[in-house]
This record gives sequence, C-alpha cells and structure tokens, in this order.
Amino acid sequence: MNQYDFDKLIEKYLAGQCSPEEEEWIRAWSDQQLHQTALSFSEEEKKTLRKRIWNRIDSHTLGRRSFSVRYGWWSLSAAASVLLVLTGWWFWSQPNPLHRSVSDKVQTRPGAVDVSNTSGKEQKITLKDGSLVILKPNSSISYPEQFGDKNRQLSLRGEAFFDVKRDPARPFIVQTGDLVTQVLGTSFTIKSYDEANDIEVAVLRGRVSVYETSGKLPGSRNGVILVPNHKITFDKASQTLTPSLVAAPRLVHPPENRTSFIFTNVALADVFSTLNKAYGIDFILENQTMNQCIFNGDLNDLPLYTQLDLICKSVNATYERRGTTLFIHGEGCADF
Repeated sequence: MNQYDFDKLIEKYLAGQCSPEEEEWIRAWSDQQLHQTALSFSEEEKKTLRKRIWNRIDSHTLGRRSFSVRYGWWSLSAAASVLLVLTGWWFWSQPNPLHRSVSDKVQTRPGAVDVSNTSGKEQKITLKDGSLVILKPNSSISYPEQFGDKNRQLSLRGEAFFDVKRDPARPFIVQTGDLVTQVLGTSFTIKSYDEANDIEVAVLRGRVSVYETSGKLPGSRNGVILVPNHKITFDKASQTLTPSLVAAPRLVHPPENRTSFIFTNVALADVFSTLNKAYGIDFILENQTMNQCIFNGDLNDLPLYTQLDLICKSVNATYERRGTTLFIHGEGCADF
C-alpha cells in the first residue's frame, strides 16, 4: 500500500466508511506501531494516552466531517489527514498531566532513566544512593535505575548542582561530552550546554577530579583536581582546561566567632593568612614591604571581593585574579 492509498484509508476510517476487513487491518497496524515504538509505557499510561489521543482527534475534526471514532495508536492531522504515529515527539510535546511541567522521566532503555527539566524552575532529584541533583531548566540527566558495585555513573546535558553522598567504594562520575567529573562525596556544579563553547565545573565542598577523555589514553589525559571555590573551564574546540576562581567565593572554614574577622592593628600578612584559611584561596603579596602594613577593620558578613576592596583601599593597593590565586599590588608600607 502506498502513502496515498494509506491516507485515503485513514479518511474512510474516520468517516466510518471502512469495511470490517479494513478496520481489522488498521487495528492490526496500530498495534504493530505500538510494539515497534522505542518508548516504554505502563498499561495505565497506554490507557490514558489512548483516551487523550482520541479526545484530540475529536476536537480537531468535529464539524469538519462526520466520523465514527474507533481505537488505535495513532493521531490524524486535521488539515491534511496525515497520520502521526505515537512517538516520543508527539507524547512529550503535548501539555497534559502525564507530561510533567517540571520534569519528564521515562525509561528509554532497559535499566536507564532519563530526566529532562522542561520547566522554568529548578528540579530536585534524589537518587537511590541518597545523592541530590538540582537540575536547572532546559537540562537533562541520564542514570541507571540501580548504580553498580564499582561506581555511580550518569551523564548530563545542561546545568546541574550535585550534592553527592559519600561512598569511598563507588566513585560518583558525571559524563559531560568529552569531560568527566569524578568524586567520592562532595558538592559541585556542572554547566554543559550543547550550544555553549565550553564546559564549566565549580566546587562548593570537597575535592573533584576533572579530566578529558576524547582521543586520550588513560595515562595521558589532561585533568585537574578542584577544591572549594575553584572551577575549571573546558574549551570544546581547543580541548584545553583553564582553572580559575568562582565568581562569588564562599567560606569553606567559617571563623569560630565574629571576632576572628575583626582586625585591630593586624599586619597585612596575618589578615591574608586568616582569609586563606577561611576561603581556601591563596593570596600573594607581590611587594614584600606590604607585610609591614597594618589593617584595621571589620570584615564580617561581607563577600570576599568586598573584603579585598576594603583591605586594598586602606593600604593604597589593588588585587588581580590569576588562575586560582589572588595577587596583591602596592607600594608597601616601609614607613609604618
């Protein structure tokens, strides 16, 4: 049967003009399409979808022609009477209760689960190992229903924050294109959109191993170890990793009390030593005479870069970010 004859047969079916043999052929064909589809549905989902499909057919064709509704796993275009086989495109593009407004979860292959956040809000996902994933809008992850004995591996497209349950026996591995992020237990963010030129990994807590895999042997992979407040940017075109600091560093080891961030006649070297312990970031005084400078001030409840602005202003200095280190420039305080 060619496409033209097939379309005519569908029109006859909707108009209630098919013979019993033709109706039987259409039902057999629709059942065959259902078995061949790559999607996996429960019996309850099939019943719900069947009802929705025919409701949509009814709403699109009522008043256009007389017809008798039968059942089948297909939907007709009202304008051209072209059959649309029930596929993932039709199912996931329709606004309905089964299509979750925040995320779509469907098992697309044995033992695997895909989750896509199609909403404008973050979506929290708790994995079976206790790890938390906060999936950003327009992002998706794929993971096994049950993690294996050797590792906990998933793949990400888009952006997500991970708070990983510690398990020394099973590393947590996130695959994003040609970049792999591996941890035992920590918190970090990965940003890897298909249309972007780079991939970004930033660490909130713990240590993260990040390395590339494309075209590299295990012994020669380019990679780095990230610690809190550090990030890397992986350029997809040049296959290079660039380490740097996150935009807004957080306290890694908060001071025991507020007096720890109140400085009275404290040498500049000691002030930066305190900040180094609190943020896990290295500060370098390029002019050694700056060690003699004295700082007075209260740095509580201020972001790191605001703290730096106050310190540098007090001693007529500036700072510069180079990679994961902050360099302080100034004439020094030899006369103090």
